Amino acid sequence: MGNDRGMADIVDSAPERKPVTVGISTDAGTSTPPPKATRADATVRNLAIALGILVIPLVAIVALFQPKASDSPTVDPSNVYNTARAEKAFRVREPQGLDWRATVAAYNPAAGGRFTIRVSYATPDDRYLQLVQSNAAADSLITSIIDSGAPAGVEQIEGESWTRYTAREGQEDAFVLIEPDVTVVVVGDASLDTARTMIRSLQ
Repeated sequence: MGNDRGMADIVDSAPERKPVTVGISTDAGTSTPPPKATRADATVRNLAIALGILVIPLVAIVALFQPKASDSPTVDPSNVYNTARAEKAFRVREPQGLDWRATVAAYNPAAGGRFTIRVSYATPDDRYLQLVQSNAAADSLITSIIDSGAPAGVEQIEGESWTRYTAREGQEDAFVLIEPDVTVVVVGDASLDTARTMIRSLQ
């Protein structure tokens, strides 16, 4: 009998278990349920995904169809050079030994026997260079091509002094040779070394 009483005391004295709540602990030491995503959050997320799907292909298409010098048609500049030589106003120079395509060739006469010829070439690095020769006023010609500001330097190429400028809003470089009867300009977005190669080929 005494043993039965002792067993009852052990069972009755067992501690009562309390329920445990699981949640997110806050700085205040309390537990709160995770926040629910709102409809506005879902809308913003879906909009960002949709824009990304649209923008990425658009950027790829623009890059693919960006005009290049190699896309320009090929022209024969011989008529322009021959017409300028027939004027006998100055020594007309033409690139020799370069396998470059001419893409633009223009002869522009002006009053008083003045004229300007412009021939553009697609270069091997898929850029372009334009050869300009004119007996018009040098200052006006140069101002129409280069940016305002001091020249970037002077280089001796094939025994001649060519002045280098930054041209067309900093996107291109220009080499200018001023002689008593003609101004020669080589300008374009090709590298400086490519421009020097053209200058060395002029005859």
